Amino acid sequence: MVVVGALMNVLLLHLDGKIPNLALMKLHAHHRAKGDHVELRRVGNVGALQPRLTDPSWDRVYGSLIFERSRALAERARTVYPHLELGGTGWDFRDGVQVSRTDLPPDIEALAPDYSGYPRHAASLGFTQRGCRLACKFCVVPSKEGRVTPVGTLQEIWRGGDAPKHLVLLDNDFFGNPHWRDVIAEAIAGDYALSVIQGINARMLGDEEARAIASVRWMDGKFKRTRVYTAWDGRKDERRLFRGLEALVHHGIAPDSIMVYMLIGHEPGETHADRDYRRQKLRDFGCRPYPMPYVRDSELRAFARWVVQRKDVTDEATGKPFVPWDKWWGVARGDPRKLGTRRVSLPLFPDEED
Repeated sequence: MVVVGALMNVLLLHLDGKIPNLALMKLHAHHRAKGDHVELRRVGNVGALQPRLTDPSWDRVYGSLIFERSRALAERARTVYPHLELGGTGWDFRDGVQVSRTDLPPDIEALAPDYSGYPRHAASLGFTQRGCRLACKFCVVPSKEGRVTPVGTLQEIWRGGDAPKHLVLLDNDFFGNPHWRDVIAEAIAGDYALSVIQGINARMLGDEEARAIASVRWMDGKFKRTRVYTAWDGRKDERRLFRGLEALVHHGIAPDSIMVYMLIGHEPGETHADRDYRRQKLRDFGCRPYPMPYVRDSELRAFARWVVQRKDVTDEATGKPFVPWDKWWGVARGDPRKLGTRRVSLPLFPDEED
């Protein structure tokens, strides 16, 4: 139902991703402040795009996508809503190359997000820094955001009131922020729990940074347990990565509390043996490997599913049996249903292995 006296009817389309969309929440805040009627919808498939019988005539429609693979859905959305305004990394980049720029206007970017479109999400989201110190070929952050720039404090990110002091930080390079020590001090003083779901760069982690992580509530995306997310992108980084992992353990982070995003399918000539070497090294260390396929290749996705479901090990906690890779891929072709096990999806920001 349209709110009486509303200036415009505004529809926000959340096209992909499992966490709240920060840009859409700021657009929500902007239009509600003007008195507009605003509705946010998660539309992860074509069926969910279709207008509803009770819909008003939408004066403005915005859509945001994170992944390039969602472009087909975004294009379909434009046929349903011809005046749709699209934005986000998934729209601005094609095959890793920036083709457009859809930043929010500065006055809207400066607004506190409106969380009312995500009533089940209790944590607060935001950035303490943008950009990255590195320039990895597979990553769009440097070309989109440039070098590291501090952008906010924890107090500014927290939504306040009776909301828990649980902050999901979207920083791509937390320790690249020249003011990271101030952020850690603020977290301790304000008793904030931090979930840095994009991961920290363990290759550049020293004793000071590891000690800082252990000094605060550094948690998983659901704020249930300690979780440090980091990444291993290729075998050449092995020595530096494990030096950082060892520093975390030395300062009190249990190996099982470390989840390592394992980029697979990016390095030229990479074989299953290369992937399996990294997987086994991480398992032997005691942390949790989480393979992330660079391309949507059937074998890569099967490998990721094999590891995420812990079929690559005998899981003593759950009793799930070990399934050899030759059987998982060679017999079942990565389809767990052919082995009598359930299928699981691979979330963008995993909280736990299933």
